[in-house]
Parts: sequence; C-alpha cells; structure tokens
Amino acid sequence: VCALNAPVAAMYSAGEGGAWGIALLAAYMQRKQEGETLETYLSDKVFAQIESHCVEPKEEDRKGFAEYMEKYTEGLAIQRAAVEHLKVE
Repeated sequence: VCALNAPVAAMYSAGEGGAWGIALLAAYMQRKQEGETLETYLSDKVFAQIESHCVEPKEEDRKGFAEYMEKYTEGLAIQRAAVEHLKVE
C-alpha cells in the first residue's frame, strides 16, 4: 500500500503467496474468450461474487516507507563497493 502510494483492494477470501496468482493466470490462459483481457476475466468470472475491502495508505506509513527507501538507496553504494573490492580466487 505504501510502496504504491495508492489504495489496494483485497478479497476477504484471499490468501497469501504466488501460487494462487499463478493458478489464476493458468486458468485465464486456458479459459479466456477471444479478446478477453485478464482484468475482465478476473472481475467477471473469478471475483464477481466475492466481497473485498480496501486499504488506504496512512501518512505515517508513507513517510516511513520513503525514509526506508532513502536509506536503502544510500546503502547500495556500500554493496557496490563491497562487490568491486571482493577478491574471488
């Protein structure tokens, strides 16, 4: 939510992990109608009867994520220097 700085909708029945997403993509590839987009397939066939909730990013979380990304980006120079000076035999 904070990384995107946008509201994110999630289904109440949603679990975690990539396996569910891959299964949905496989089903879409097998069952889609000609010209049917993934967005339409998901909204009309997969999630049409499922309740969802929306999570809005909080200002304090946005700021915290921005600070984290700034520190992370600054730390990349440390990683780069370590790789450049690493001697592998």
